[in-house]
Amino acid sequence: MNRLIIAVAIASSLFFIPGCSTPTTEASLNESSEAEGMGSDHHQGMGDGHQQQHHPDSHSEHSGESHGEPQNATLAKLTIPSAIAANQPVVLGIDIQDSSGNPVSEFDIVHEKKIHLIVVSDDLQFFSHIHPIQNEAGQFQVENIFPSGGNYTLFADYKPTGDAQRVSALKTTVVGNPLLPTEMTLTRSQTLGNTEVGLMLPSEEITPGETITLAFHLEDAQTQTMVTDLQPYLGELGHLVIVKQSDSPTEADYIHAHPMPNDGPGHIEFMTQFPEPGNYKMWGEFNRNGEIIAADFWVTVQ
Repeated sequence: MNRLIIAVAIASSLFFIPGCSTPTTEASLNESSEAEGMGSDHHQGMGDGHQQQHHPDSHSEHSGESHGEPQNATLAKLTIPSAIAANQPVVLGIDIQDSSGNPVSEFDIVHEKKIHLIVVSDDLQFFSHIHPIQNEAGQFQVENIFPSGGNYTLFADYKPTGDAQRVSALKTTVVGNPLLPTEMTLTRSQTLGNTEVGLMLPSEEITPGETITLAFHLEDAQTQTMVTDLQPYLGELGHLVIVKQSDSPTEADYIHAHPMPNDGPGHIEFMTQFPEPGNYKMWGEFNRNGEIIAADFWVTVQ
């Protein structure tokens, strides 16, 4: 199953600090990836206001400027073993520090979690949405398996208590054979197990900066009727992650949207906007009776 994020932001500086056994990638968030949500369920990322660039009632977030909340710079550090091999479990460690290097230990729970981690391969063929757990030392840890060799971007989404929502892009490279290149397709329907997911756009001609509604129709593949057994997933009936195609995605390439009020069984709508021209891949995540499905689609913005 293909697993499944606009951002007008100040891109984080990324650099690699070598170590004998635990290399660390740091992503500096100097007022980056912050936003205050708007609307009744305002966060468009994983939580109440995150990524940024919010629109009233849009439930869509990107990395960008904040809207009145404190803007204390933070630094996210990814600690990994010296070599990561494809298809082997690896423990990822994420430390959040303030601009003085002091650990940040208090976080709000947003969409049922203190931190959400979106893992994508830089070619956007792989997507995973996982949730590190904070240990007694304050570090977030999670075990992950990278399916193939190549470069990966990890979008850490979190909200320090009393501060704005943050998105931090962390980088790592995995040893092993990369996935074979695939062509971008603009199909608008995908069947995952017993669920057929269709994407409806207001128009195939999408204008940068234009607020649009993306609608997903979920039908039972056998009965061809709208599904009636959708259940909340992380506090919502769906999550939409969008990442702009680039050589190495940054916070500015990431969008995370949450649905508008439900219009009926099997029909989920998200409102968002794409900040600039380019190709974007989106992953719609839904919980059908306990099974999480992630349908992926490409859109082109001109």
